[in-house]
Amino acid sequence: MNNLIALSICLLLSAVSPNQASQDLSGRKIVVDPGHGGNNPGAVGPTGLKESDANWRVAEGLKYYLETRGNAKVLMTRPANQDASLSSRTAKANSWGAERFISVHHNAASNPNWNGVETYSAPNASWASRDLRNKIQDRLAGGLGTGDLGAKTANFYVLRNTNMPAVLVEAGFVTNRYQEARLKDPEYNWKEAWYIYAGIADHYNVKP
Repeated sequence: MNNLIALSICLLLSAVSPNQASQDLSGRKIVVDPGHGGNNPGAVGPTGLKESDANWRVAEGLKYYLETRGNAKVLMTRPANQDASLSSRTAKANSWGAERFISVHHNAASNPNWNGVETYSAPNASWASRDLRNKIQDRLAGGLGTGDLGAKTANFYVLRNTNMPAVLVEAGFVTNRYQEARLKDPEYNWKEAWYIYAGIADHYNVKP
């Protein structure tokens, strides 16, 4: 089923950015970090959706696009139903010699109406980190239409302890009932994954 979803998203969105170069991401080593997991669900939606489950589905879709569309090498930081310490996540990325680190999350707020996309880099991030952050933010905010909360900085552990350009994506609010319903839909999860992938491709100046 996932491959069918991926194919349908590709057919709908592959015409984006036709003027970009046609080379791919062959040889690029990219870490995909699905936030939380196992006994650490992260945020929980009004009808019980665990952020960790949405994070995993989006990360799985992102891995698929990076490998099949971009020919990149991908390392996931945790298995589907387990958590992993923050230190183990960054250690995996550093020891593997990753070129980029993408941490996938979904947000929470006390206001149930709040929604939107925001993408983070570290406060002292390199130009490459900031460019990756900006490109992913532009793709997600423009594609999902849930609100653009901006490209931001934060001193998150996974951003300050990685040796490569790193970003953390908050692709929507599970505490928003409407967004929670969308995040339960695998096709929507893969749509998020596509826009994150497209932002990575933009960062490398290749066609998604």
